[in-house]
Amino acid sequence: MLSMVGKPSIIVVGAGGFGKNHVRVLAELGSLGGVCDIDRERASAYGKLYNVPYYVDVSEIPENTYDGAVVSTPTSTHKEVAMQLALKNVKHLLVEKPFTPTVKDALELISFLKNRKVKIMVGFIERFNPAARMVKRYIEEGALGEVIMASATRVRRWPERITDSGVLLDTAIHDIDLMRYFFSEDPVKVYAKTGRSMHRVHEDYATIVLTFPSGRMAIIKANWLTPYKIRSIEVIGSEGMVEADLVTQQVTLSSKDDRITPFSEWSEPLRYELKHFIECIVSDANPSPGEEDAVEALKIIEASLKSSATGNSVDIGT
Repeated sequence: MLSMVGKPSIIVVGAGGFGKNHVRVLAELGSLGGVCDIDRERASAYGKLYNVPYYVDVSEIPENTYDGAVVSTPTSTHKEVAMQLALKNVKHLLVEKPFTPTVKDALELISFLKNRKVKIMVGFIERFNPAARMVKRYIEEGALGEVIMASATRVRRWPERITDSGVLLDTAIHDIDLMRYFFSEDPVKVYAKTGRSMHRVHEDYATIVLTFPSGRMAIIKANWLTPYKIRSIEVIGSEGMVEADLVTQQVTLSSKDDRITPFSEWSEPLRYELKHFIECIVSDANPSPGEEDAVEALKIIEASLKSSATGNSVDIGT
């Protein structure tokens, strides 16, 4: 519960992988209240390092102890873990992306959490990337004129690994969410091609073409094959274009008369994301991105996989 200094107490469930960053940043923000991980050695190490309780199973977490929780376990476990936390009377959850493996799972989990009056945030961290926020601002200010199309590239080398999702659900979902964020509308149709090259179980490369009600178009490319990391965005309008490197956070705005690259210091998106989560706990507000954003992104993923399997464009379900 809220500490003496008024900061919420948040437990991180799943401290391996990206979860370790949640542990670190929450500790820096003064809101780390506990750590839960199936690896006892890891849980113990973080518990001792930050002087917080640690657990090896969600069932061990006491009821009415934490204001919020970050769910950073494998995607296939998100539904079960989130439900268990709700039953422990944790009223604010930040569930890492992808929210669940399927739309069906997402809707079932959301219904359960809503019945328990739990507020839901989804870990679409790129919305908190300063470069993405600058792109959004340029769009809203009309710096590009009428927005026509956008493209995104998210690639890196990733060796064969034990995973419960492919490049669409694990990686491209970030840019699917960003396109909804930039355009402030949901796509109605998708055409996608995916394939497997180095990975045997799931697709490791994909290209997606999204069509929006306004007539705008977005193209997303993702793979686990490229020797180095690229995370880039380009939005083109009738009066100009903006390019953003989401790794370096450099943004360039171009028009027929000028080309500018505003200076800004690099800052960690996760810090902004967790600050927003904390603020929502303190004010008991609904966070953004929320459950609707999770469901819409998963609908687009499922339609993309269907498109690739059939070779046809697919209408995205409402």
